[in-house]
Amino acid sequence: MKVVQALEPAVRYRGFVLIPQQDFSWLVRPERSPMHVLPFRAPACSISDVKALVDWRLARLGRDRRPKLDLLPQQIKSSSSSPSQLRLENIANNQQQRYCA
Repeated sequence: MKVVQALEPAVRYRGFVLIPQQDFSWLVRPERSPMHVLPFRAPACSISDVKALVDWRLARLGRDRRPKLDLLPQQIKSSSSSPSQLRLENIANNQQQRYCA
């Protein structure tokens, strides 16, 4: 008699479906077309590792729409300003410091 282990259900993450396999690896497929990243298999690892791999591949293609890490502390200080507004303010402050020095 063969013992069948129940697999975890598939997980959706940032436009991808993460499907667990019987050998504890993961099959990662895009939810819809057009496919900017082809389907791939991730080695046996945790779900957070697979999500990090998806993030890395999206960032490599320039399709990562999350805020950049260097902007996060500034956004927390002034949540009303956009990232481009914050950059302009930083440039203006740097130029004022040069002229005043």
